[in-house]
Amino acid sequence: MFFKKTIIFCFLLLAGFLSAQTTTPTLTVSAGPNKKICLGNQTTLNGSANGGTKPYQSTTWSPGKTLSDSTILTPVASPTTTTVYTLTVKDAGDVKSTSTVTVYVYAYTASAGQDTTIKEGQTITLHGQAPGDSLVYWSIDSAGSGNILNPNTLTPDVFPEYTTGYTLIAVFPNGCTIYDHIKVTVIPDGQLYFFNSFSPNGDNINDYFVIGNIEQYPNNTFEVYNRYGQKVFSKTGYKNDWNGSYLGTELPCGTYFYILDTHDPKGGKYHGEVNIIK
Repeated sequence: MFFKKTIIFCFLLLAGFLSAQTTTPTLTVSAGPNKKICLGNQTTLNGSANGGTKPYQSTTWSPGKTLSDSTILTPVASPTTTTVYTLTVKDAGDVKSTSTVTVYVYAYTASAGQDTTIKEGQTITLHGQAPGDSLVYWSIDSAGSGNILNPNTLTPDVFPEYTTGYTLIAVFPNGCTIYDHIKVTVIPDGQLYFFNSFSPNGDNINDYFVIGNIEQYPNNTFEVYNRYGQKVFSKTGYKNDWNGSYLGTELPCGTYFYILDTHDPKGGKYHGEVNIIK
């Protein structure tokens, strides 16, 4: 009798052990962290599901109207107003679990302005628009030619060497971001353009006297004089590299006079005024 009881006890113990080993983990679902977007933008929801009896029978987001696919865990959401999304997952054992996430939508707008056209060598001021509480900056397309002054303002100056796109990026206090794009088309042109002021203060913004298209006349000679007729700069083959100094010393603010000879019938000779400001 004792032997039989021992066998029964061991059997029950083994059954309990096996039952414990095959217990299905609880189905847990997460809709992911809340998101913040600007009106007109979109964001990816980061849903996840763990445990339960697999394979899962269904994955459903509600409301699904503003989602790219309401039957996957990571759909793209494009709501026009602040929306609470509910993620529901049902496993193979008909067990359901839900979770919610809120996508906050802020009705901010920003504009980079209208596409425009300039001649090669010219500079143009962009006119972006964004609310005053935003942090703005401009980026240049990877295939662009660069050349942008004051990129952290709504009105930077740009002088692309060839057709280039610029993107205005506006970041708002709540964390949402707006992007808008503008294209500046550049028409080839050999005319020289003289920018009559620069500010050589070492901030890498407008630190040099620039002559648009000067690179097309590599044999040029360039001279600068102060108001007393003293020559303070001269160079053969000027390449927009005068920083307002004379013999390594910064010149005072004021008006200076330049003479440029392109040594090219197409280019000709030029003279004019340039102002050093700081």
